[in-house]
Amino acid sequence: MAAKPAVKKAKTEVAKAAKTEVGSVLDFAADAGKGLEGADKSSFAIPFIGILQGLSPQLETVDGAKPGLFINTITNELMSRVRVIPCAFQRRYIRWAPRSSGGGFKGELNPIDVETNKVPGCRSINGIYLMDVPASNSNPFDSNGRPLFDHLSDTRNHFVLVETANGAWQPALISLGSSQIKKSKRWMSRIQGLELRTANGAAYNPPSFSHIYHITAVKEENAKGSWWGLDVGLDGPIQDASLYSTAKAFHDSVVAGAVEVSPPVPEVASTEGQGGKF
Repeated sequence: MAAKPAVKKAKTEVAKAAKTEVGSVLDFAADAGKGLEGADKSSFAIPFIGILQGLSPQLETVDGAKPGLFINTITNELMSRVRVIPCAFQRRYIRWAPRSSGGGFKGELNPIDVETNKVPGCRSINGIYLMDVPASNSNPFDSNGRPLFDHLSDTRNHFVLVETANGAWQPALISLGSSQIKKSKRWMSRIQGLELRTANGAAYNPPSFSHIYHITAVKEENAKGSWWGLDVGLDGPIQDASLYSTAKAFHDSVVAGAVEVSPPVPEVASTEGQGGKF
């Protein structure tokens, strides 16, 4: 899968104007957008914004990478702090192959279908949704408690505009599972709890894409180990009309189903490894 948000960037990558040999400036603006006429939503990819963990392979392949830094999975840009505008939200169950068979993303399912037993071959065992487990199998887990069959991970997808190092705002996805679900819930509650007033004094809840938030990484742990999670803080309302328009357009594209997401990268798509839990 891939993505093409039907929106324009709030700011574009700023490049120095090209000059000809005689010094005249080339007018790139006159041909703005050309060259992409044949592209559709499958021609583009929305990056994930994830937190590098101790076993993330990017630690070996990306210069400067270290646990606790955020990474853009398309550009490999590293960030210690991220500013985002939450534009849309989706809850999904991600289907993962077990590590014993190599692991990997195998699609996503609607939570309503999963939780109302409408997914063929899916059943809950010890509180975990597993796929295609034979009725004769009395223990579908290994000695470490990891599933030996495909399993489903409850995942909260936050579609955002993320600020890049040069000040541009680009579509991205922050995917939260396992222990980070509580962070997602807190963030959603914070968005819902915002209150502004009209000129007549009437209170209302502004759209999620009306405000900018910042995200930092925090070290977390339990009896099974430690990892890096996220902490969300509020910066304030958007002041730029063009940026607000871009955020609103991205929201509309997601809601309309005009945005597809590339398969998640297990090592950074969640905070506790593949599938967010196993």
